[in-house]
Amino acid sequence: MTRLSDGLCMLAIGSLLLAAGCAPRTQPEGSAASPTHGDSKTITEAELAVATQINLYHYISAERRRWFQPGTVVYMNDGLFGAIETLKSVGFENVRLVRYYEASAAQQKFTRRDVGPVIQIITR
Repeated sequence: MTRLSDGLCMLAIGSLLLAAGCAPRTQPEGSAASPTHGDSKTITEAELAVATQINLYHYISAERRRWFQPGTVVYMNDGLFGAIETLKSVGFENVRLVRYYEASAAQQKFTRRDVGPVIQIITR
């Protein structure tokens, strides 16, 4: 009788694990933003709060590498801040949000025809 009950317990545990593994995700990885993780064009304050990198340049290099496109410039709030390398001087403590704009969206947002992709840092 012990072997049968042990077998049934193992079968029940295996079924539960299988069911948990097959359950649909409520949110696919890399899709809509959550409170702690932005979408592919946004970095949230909560993400930066747990970051291990030393500055925004290294964080973006590790987490949003495709943002580093040729011609990308950095805006601090609504003003031009500089080239991508200026991100090395930006720590996380005063950053509220970071957004990436592809060239066409950046031209509309910042009303400049000559701007390429933009990484915008929004401070507290």
